[in-house]
This record gives sequence, C-alpha cells and structure tokens, in this order.
Amino acid sequence: MDLDYFKNIVELLKGKKLYPDINIITGASSFPNITINGKKYLTFCSNNYLGLANNEEIKQTIINAIKKYGIGSGSTRLLSGTLDIQIEFEKKLAKFYGYADAITFSSGYLANVGIVRMLIDPFPYFPTHQVNKKGIIFSDELNHASLIDAIKLSKAEKAIYKHNDMKNLEKLLFENKQKNKLIVTDGIFSMDGDFADLVELSKLSKKYNALIFVDDSHGTGVLSPKGRGSAHYLGVEKEIDVIMGSFTKGWGSIGGFVTTKTKELGDYLRITAKSYIFSDPILPSVVAGLIKAMEIIENNNELRDRTLNNASYLRRELKKIGYQVMGEQSVPIIPPLLGSEKNAINFSQELLNVGILSPAIRKPAVKEGQERLRLTVMATHTKRHIDYLLENMNKIGKKLKII
Repeated sequence: MDLDYFKNIVELLKGKKLYPDINIITGASSFPNITINGKKYLTFCSNNYLGLANNEEIKQTIINAIKKYGIGSGSTRLLSGTLDIQIEFEKKLAKFYGYADAITFSSGYLANVGIVRMLIDPFPYFPTHQVNKKGIIFSDELNHASLIDAIKLSKAEKAIYKHNDMKNLEKLLFENKQKNKLIVTDGIFSMDGDFADLVELSKLSKKYNALIFVDDSHGTGVLSPKGRGSAHYLGVEKEIDVIMGSFTKGWGSIGGFVTTKTKELGDYLRITAKSYIFSDPILPSVVAGLIKAMEIIENNNELRDRTLNNASYLRRELKKIGYQVMGEQSVPIIPPLLGSEKNAINFSQELLNVGILSPAIRKPAVKEGQERLRLTVMATHTKRHIDYLLENMNKIGKKLKII
C-alpha cells in the first residue's frame, strides 16, 4: 500500500483544521491547574473525579511497593505466575462489589475486548458436549468505542437498539427469543453523561433470559454511598451478571476490571479472555496503590459529595445562562451543546485564550449537530474555579451567539 495515502489524509485534516491539537502538559495533568508550554490553565477535561491521582497516602503506598516488587510485572499471569498482591486485590474488589469474583486488566479497553465476546461465543479451544445455541448481542447505540470494538470481535449476531429505548430493545429481544442473548451497555454514557435504564434492563433480562454486561467506568468510585457505581446506586446490582470498571477515572490510577456474579464465570473468563491471557497485568506497585484507593473510596463520602455538588452547581448555572445541557444531575460529566463543529472548535479556542482547557467534542465521538464541550469536574475544583468557567462561558456564548 502506498504510504502517501496516510500522508494525504493527515494533510487533508490539517488543512481543514480538523486534526486535533495535542497539548503537551508539563507536570501532572490531573490537577485543576495544569501547565502547557509554560502557561497556566484551568482544566475541565480530566476524569480524575475524586482527585485521588495526587493523594499522598496512595503515592507513598506505591513508592513502598516499588521497593518490594520492582517496576515491572515480569510477564503475563498465566506464564510467569500471578503475584500475591494481585490475588489479594481481586478478592477485596469482589467483596467490595458484593460479587463472587473479580478479574483485573491493565486497561479498561482490554477488559472490554477480552470479556464481551466470551460471554456469548462458544468455548474457543475444542468442541464440548455442551449445547451452545446461536448467540446475539444487543448494544445501546451510544456505547463506548471500546464496547463497539469488543462486540465486533464476537462471532455472534449484533443488534443495535436506540439509546435507552427499552421498547425498541424489547422488540429486538422478542424477535430473537430462541437465541442466547447478551445485553451490553454503559452504566453512564461518557459523552452524554446520562444513566442507562438499568432498572428496566434488569426486568427485560429476566423476562427474556439474557445476560447483562455493564461498563461502569464513569460510575465506579463516584456513585452510591460506598462508591460502588451505577448498579448499586440504582439498586439493581444483584441483577447484573458482569460489571466492568476502569481505574482511570474515580480511582485516579490505571487499569480495568470486571466483577462476575458467579465464581465459575470468573474462572471461565480467566482461561478464555485473550486480553487477560496474553497481556501483562497492572504493575504490582500500582495494585498496592489501588488497594489503598479502594479503602479511601469506601470510607470517604466527602470526596464523592464534593464532586457531585460541583457537578450539580455547574450544570444548574449553565442552564440559567441559557445553555442546553445534557446529562444527569448526579454525574460529573456536564455536556453543553454547541450545535455545530465550527461552534465547538471556536468555543474551545476561546476558552483556551482565557486559560481554560476543554477540547471540542465532535464526530466521530458524537453525531453531526450534537457537537459540544464535555466539561468534567473533580473534588479538587473550588467554587472559584467553576465561577471563572461560568463567567467565560457566559461571555463566549454571547460572543458566538450560542446563548
């Protein structure tokens, strides 16, 4: 293939000013105040919701663990052996969620692409006497890109249902009631900041004998009194077969996980999920930090309250100014719609000019006409930070004739 193809596409995107700017940050990127090219900015695009990425207890725990375990994991867990601290963490994680088992991965993306297909595809290594009917996956149209990729890897049929449209989903379930069925959804949708209708999904899964897989990356750590996420927040955790989560958001670290309703399901996924078998695990020093993070998350409602109060305040005040804001009151993702790609790009640049970082969200992340900012708040944001953002959202919105 001619390499000029790639060159020409990049030049085309840059010529149309569609190639995204890459901001090189000096120092930490997860604090409210960051430094780009020597200039200070206030950031509203970090997923470090609880502010744990700079927690001193967690940092010291990781430093101590490096002295014991070194900086590497050695190899994959099935090849070089699983470390004691990895087993310890998975047991604690399962207990924390009230599930039978938990499996950790070096990223949330790897958790999704490894697990989803193995919940519906036949056992991959050799024929068994077990009868395995034809399978089908039902996916919300706004699911995260990692779920979309995970579903594409499966041999099962695929059916996309309209976003949170339970009537549409039930119609599809009824039409395929003789097949093995898997429902896949985000718990909180990352671009819209709204909940999946897990209550109704749970009822439909029972009615049509379907498994449910929930990617709760943006809910874990942040929602419910102990930070156990969307399913617990909505009171349906016992109805969900597999909950997936990321440690890069509320936990302030790196890696991903799944929890399973039964131990046998966890055992099955450990020997079939290729991203578990063939990828190195989370570094042991980071695992030690995650154990400490879990203790803090479980016992510190103050951080959650601060995050969600910040989110509620920003969403409420943006609506007062005149913005159409998507999402739920209790979610730290606040997306004001801007109506066009041009508006989104110009608005983001205007914010950058006054020292605020919030990149434009446009296709392929969202549909045409749904361009927006994706504002996120952290426990470490102060009211002064948010008020400065609101002041400039008001000025820029009027300048660009959006409000």
